[in-house]
Amino acid sequence: MKYPKYCVPVKATLEDGSQQFGGIHVTQSQRILDVLCDERSFIPFTLRDRTILLNKSKVVQVDLLQLAEITEMADILPEVNLDYLKANSW
Repeated sequence: MKYPKYCVPVKATLEDGSQQFGGIHVTQSQRILDVLCDERSFIPFTLRDRTILLNKSKVVQVDLLQLAEITEMADILPEVNLDYLKANSW
C-alpha cells in the first residue's frame, strides 16, 4: 500500500557551504530525521522546477522553514500543502 507523501520545505546546508532551498518528502507519520537516518545514501530533494538526488553524506545541516519564511519564499520553493504543515508541529 502506498501512502501519500508531503513536501516539507527546508534549507539544506552542504559541506562546501552552499545552501539549497527545497523540499523533503515525508509520509504522514514520518519525520525529516527519519528520512535523513534511513539506509539510503541519496534522497530526493525537490526544487521549484525539478527534483535532484541529494547525497546525505554531504549534508551538514537541515533547517525547517517557518510558515512566514515559506510564504515569503513561495516563488523559489516547491509547491507545498500549507494545511498539512499547519496541522503538524514542526
